[in-house]
Amino acid sequence: MLTFVLMMCGIMSAEAQISAEVSELLKKVAAKMDHPSGTEVDMNVRAKMFIISVNMKMTVFSKGDKQRMKGTMKILGKTAHIESGFDGQQEWDYKHLDVKKENKKDTLYIKKVAKKSKADYDVDFDLDKSYRKATIKLKDKYHVITFTNPISKDDPKKVTMKIDKDNEVLREVSVKEGGATMTLTFNRIKYGVNDNVFVLDTSKYPGAVIVRK
Repeated sequence: MLTFVLMMCGIMSAEAQISAEVSELLKKVAAKMDHPSGTEVDMNVRAKMFIISVNMKMTVFSKGDKQRMKGTMKILGKTAHIESGFDGQQEWDYKHLDVKKENKKDTLYIKKVAKKSKADYDVDFDLDKSYRKATIKLKDKYHVITFTNPISKDDPKKVTMKIDKDNEVLREVSVKEGGATMTLTFNRIKYGVNDNVFVLDTSKYPGAVIVRK
């Protein structure tokens, strides 16, 4: 019985390490990123695994469940123009290489789905429910929150968020897992997105092979 009581106290103590301050701040930041009129976010993504690094510049438009991303990706000296989107009924994915092999065409993949697939650049604002421990500190002009000890083994070992202390806007997310790291830097957030942004027009991809799934 004593062992059981001690074990339960340990579990309760672990859960209590996510403070109310962290949870409330996450809610405020999520509200800023999910504006009813839609958000337009300019961001940089840098991923590194051992000696290989990937750099991306992208603009992400979102409104309700709809989303569209446009950007460029540089890896191993090559540049690719990338795009993805979800209009509420279908999602698509497109990549155009500046340097391509002869007779190789671009491909536009279109898939009917009821819900958008999770992308690497999507930010989870429920991390207080996915991790057992979180620390928060004020550094320069940012609230810095570090999440560790994930509940699920599939989640990264460590996630760090930097939040502007003046306007509670997300500025950076850093994820670390083994020898891999990924950092998302949010440069600009603008409110108000036209619904036409989320309309897929296949005529804007001349020469691309269209694959419907």
